[in-house]
Parts: sequence; C-alpha cells; structure tokens
Amino acid sequence: MKGNPTIRQDHAAAQADFAAALEDLFRAVLRVSGRGVPGGDTELTLSQYWVMAALAGDPLTVSDVARAAQIAVPSATRALRALERRGFVERRRDTGEDGRLVRVGLTRKGRTVLDEKQSWVSSRQREIFDALSLAERRTAARTLDAITAGIVDL
Repeated sequence: MKGNPTIRQDHAAAQADFAAALEDLFRAVLRVSGRGVPGGDTELTLSQYWVMAALAGDPLTVSDVARAAQIAVPSATRALRALERRGFVERRRDTGEDGRLVRVGLTRKGRTVLDEKQSWVSSRQREIFDALSLAERRTAARTLDAITAGIVDL
C-alpha cells in the first residue's frame, strides 16, 4: 500500500465511506433510542425494554437486572420504578436467609407487554436480515460484533 498511490486513495475513500456509514448508524440508534420500542399499544423506552427482557426469566436483584440489561444501576433503578408504577414489574422480598434482599420480577401484565415487544423486535430483525444479500448475511454478525467492540472507546 505504501508505494501505490491508487491503493492509498482507495483505502482513504473506503475509510471515509466507513466513517460516514458508522456515523449514520450512530444517528439511527440515537433516533430509535429516543422514540422507544414500537410494537403493541404500550410505550416503552429502550432502557425499559432491556430491563423487562432481562426479567424474562427468574426475578433478579437490581444489580443483576442492570448487568443483564447492560445498563448502569441508576438507569435500571429509574426504569424499574417507572415499570413498577405501571404494574409491569413487582418487587419481592427474598424469603432466604437474608430477608433484606429484594428481587424484581415481571407481573402477568408485564409479561404480556414484553411478549408484544419481543415479537415486534424479532419480526423487524427478520425483515432487516431478509433485506441483506447472502454475502452481507454471512459477514453481518461478525462485522457488527467488531464494530461494537471497537466503539467502546469512542
């Protein structure tokens, strides 16, 4: 690459195209996160959706919810408070040795809302996947993983 100006120009152009596409991706993600998660009649923020998805199994502590949802504990706490006010989650005191431990779980109403949202998300993911060419499908997950790992420090 050092000796060939055409290759350097191609590399620079490809790098500029990549940077522009990455910025477009960031803007799209920010737009989506601001509007919440579509699907069904219930409005949920992205953080609320991730928290509810983390609670799809057994009840968890707030710290465990934050870790599973990959958000900060204060964000998880805010989302849980809002979801609790709406009747989507409930706090339960642990009946084990340490009665101070509180776990949070989905209510029946919360499970219904989560199922609606997950159904919409899965359907939309399939549509995006189906719109890709065979070659794009083969590299998409690997490429997205590499981008995710690389943007941590941006």
